[in-house]
Amino acid sequence: MVSQGPHLLARRRAAPPLQAEEAALRGARGRAPRPGPRLRGDGGAHLLHRPEHERRGPAPVRLTPPAFRGRPPLEPALGREVTVETSEGKSNGATGPAEAVTERPQTVVRDGAIHRVCPLDLSPLPPVPVTSPDEVREAVERSRRAARVWSSQPHAERVAALKRAAKTMLERRSEILELVKREAGKLDVDALFTEALGPLDAVGGWARVTSRAVRRKVRLNPISFPKKRARIDLVPRGVVGIIAPWNYPVAGLYRSLIPALMTGNGVVLKPSEFTPKSSQWLADMLATELPEGLVQVVHGAGDVGQALLESGIDACVFTGSCATGVKVRVRCAELGIPASVEMGGNDPAIVLADCDLDRTLAGITHWSLHNAGQACGAVELVYVDQRIADTFVKRIGDAWRTLRVGDGDFAEVDVSPLTTRPQLELVERHVADAVERGATVVCGGRALGVGLFYAPTVLDHCTDEMLVVKDETFGPVLAIVRVDGAADAIKRVNASRYGLGASIWTKDTARAERLAERLDVGVVDVNNHAMTGAIPDLPWSGVRDTGFGIANSELSLTTFCRPKSLLIDENAQPEPFWMPFDASTYELGDILADAQIARIGRAWRLPILLQKRMKRIKSFFGR
Repeated sequence: MVSQGPHLLARRRAAPPLQAEEAALRGARGRAPRPGPRLRGDGGAHLLHRPEHERRGPAPVRLTPPAFRGRPPLEPALGREVTVETSEGKSNGATGPAEAVTERPQTVVRDGAIHRVCPLDLSPLPPVPVTSPDEVREAVERSRRAARVWSSQPHAERVAALKRAAKTMLERRSEILELVKREAGKLDVDALFTEALGPLDAVGGWARVTSRAVRRKVRLNPISFPKKRARIDLVPRGVVGIIAPWNYPVAGLYRSLIPALMTGNGVVLKPSEFTPKSSQWLADMLATELPEGLVQVVHGAGDVGQALLESGIDACVFTGSCATGVKVRVRCAELGIPASVEMGGNDPAIVLADCDLDRTLAGITHWSLHNAGQACGAVELVYVDQRIADTFVKRIGDAWRTLRVGDGDFAEVDVSPLTTRPQLELVERHVADAVERGATVVCGGRALGVGLFYAPTVLDHCTDEMLVVKDETFGPVLAIVRVDGAADAIKRVNASRYGLGASIWTKDTARAERLAERLDVGVVDVNNHAMTGAIPDLPWSGVRDTGFGIANSELSLTTFCRPKSLLIDENAQPEPFWMPFDASTYELGDILADAQIARIGRAWRLPILLQKRMKRIKSFFGR
């Protein structure tokens, strides 16, 4: 069945912290903390959980790893130690590989429903009914009927309705913060800035972009096209199918859902089976202001996405893996429908010797670790000039060891868990592969706690054959590759199978602009990273295995619309090149051709020939 709305989940029950932490916190704050579970992993990454009364309180005390539990850290990336705190504040002895505590699948489709667990603590989430193929087709038809009404409304009215819906989303943002925390494990602050803060800005940006494009006047040469005017109208295709990923279940839809609706289409959305209720919430908010049935949501795994492709949609937007993206693109081509397919990235940062190191470290840390590195535009690689490599590695390692990993209930946590078990397993494989091939673990390199947490990890001395360099890791892992300079870095970037984005960090911005022209990627930032993804005016696209098509900007609108050219001729005279032909027709054309290459010796003949042509054409039709 088609899901009808979000389900807000209660917070899990807290348990007392460790006695050692009680003593430390009592000394730091002058009082004993109230009960609340807190798990810490070594490697300097602290897994913290606070009860509700502490969420916006002072920052937690940072204890060095050896002092915390009195045991040496495990060899990085070679195993996983899990320690679960009980109500007595002691370990229950559950140590060993990850499967010892977290062996059950995270997401399973059975008995007509999606069964999921929370990435924070692996507690079960309410099941979500799966949509059948017949229900998918019915959803498309409902959306199509509503789109006929919606597309007939003026553009300004559609914009106004979407702005009202965006304001409702902002007013009710606490709902989505809770949903994405339970479904995706996001921090409150991360969810606030990425998922909840942007709808009104996104609608305003797309209003600006689409208002320029939906009806555009075309300037014509008055000599070649006398008394004529023209325009281009963008006509909505009908129903757009959107197959969405789990990493940004709300904000990730702004680049497709909003322009599709604003240009007059209906939408059928298939969220990821990992985050169905978060995307459903967005659809529910839009439904408060849009025609009934315009936005439909269908739930399920890949078979439901396949059913959506076969349901009669008029365009498709897909974001996901390379393997599935290729299949979607091929099937859409067979069906004759336009598709925009975004399949991933492995974005590098090029750090030059003259960079502002303070800003560079802060920027790369944020763009590498926000959303636990689960972003197609995250910094996964750093190509650092070897002249400053030692300093860069030491400073970023020292900083990352102090980062706090944990539940996003309070503002002082920095890094969230990974959203899915397969993603955690992939991160572990990539780090293990790098260590086996000779990389140095500067910090992190291991999973933490009971949920899907992984310590922020810096790997130095990485090489091209390592998975962390050549493939997308999509986690809180930063691979450092030491290079001989900008030319060496650019060569390596252009050799990647991916080509979404890259950033250049240097004080010489004029040089950076020249270097950017040599990078074979879709997006380049200088002294920042991935900022263009939030700007509707700028295209977000890539080359090679990153995908096919464009998100953002007027260039993306051909996915949602087809162009219709309109020419209005207010000239009462016939065109001089119309039938019937005679010798004057050819002479007229020959003189016009000469005039374009500055041969104007016969130009005086033009008025005579034009008059002759008018008389000839009119007399031919009885005048």
